Amino acid sequence: MFDLHHVSLLTGDAAATTTFYRDQLGLRLVKNTVNQENLHMRHLFYGDYAGTSGSVITFFEVPRLGPRYDEGHYMADVTFAIPTGSASFWRTRLGSLTATDPNGVRITLRQRAGQLDQRLVVPGPIPAEAQILGWWGSTIASPAPAETAAFFATMLAEPNDGHQLTLGNGRTLSFTQADSGTHRFGRGSIDHVAITIPDRSFFDVLRQRAKAHGYTIERYADRGWFQSLYILTPAGNRIEFATTSPGFTLDEPLANLGNGLGLPPHLASQRQAILQAFAAKGVTFQD
Repeated sequence: MFDLHHVSLLTGDAAATTTFYRDQLGLRLVKNTVNQENLHMRHLFYGDYAGTSGSVITFFEVPRLGPRYDEGHYMADVTFAIPTGSASFWRTRLGSLTATDPNGVRITLRQRAGQLDQRLVVPGPIPAEAQILGWWGSTIASPAPAETAAFFATMLAEPNDGHQLTLGNGRTLSFTQADSGTHRFGRGSIDHVAITIPDRSFFDVLRQRAKAHGYTIERYADRGWFQSLYILTPAGNRIEFATTSPGFTLDEPLANLGNGLGLPPHLASQRQAILQAFAAKGVTFQD
């Protein structure tokens, strides 16, 4: 019932990030948009051809963003699944099954059984039989990993082993001990990880569970392409619970995803103002 939905990070350089995730890893830029809390900030979504839930990694662009400090409590690392038998292709292409993106994020490719549905294959230099299957996991660090494990056991009403949450198809979130210190967001920081929920009615269940256990509910947001509820773990890591519909074709045809500024219906009236503001900075959204 539950699975990984997407992971969102920070970047100081949208162009370099697109070069890595689109041109090197072969993902598609499926939504070329803005941060809905700050319309002056770009937000880029990369995934399979349709941007299906579980395939997506996103980046908020903050130009001249400084280095991050992964201490105290933070989320780190991104694992992608690749089809069994494709490791040699990726070693040739990247030099290894681990890589570092332009933001200093450690990327790991891990083989899993299966291949992308042909409808989700991204045209380009990566053969269909080697294309990335999706985001398969990240790490959540905190001073008390057991509290993080308990948070997920409570919110999802499903047990975990205290070290790792296993979701659909073997995707995982791992819980680890953080070093002492103060976390500071910077290049490559994970802002939040998102988990799919069955439907919108489940938001009421999540609110009830969070309130009963004293967890901080940050906000509910209708992103247009999906709806989200943000809740903090006891250590302060941001977890998003999100629906899987209506999807990224709400405002753009499938063939045109990412080709220009994408906006959900509730922001459509601000299109020209957003385009003009970014044009003044030399950004046209024609990536």
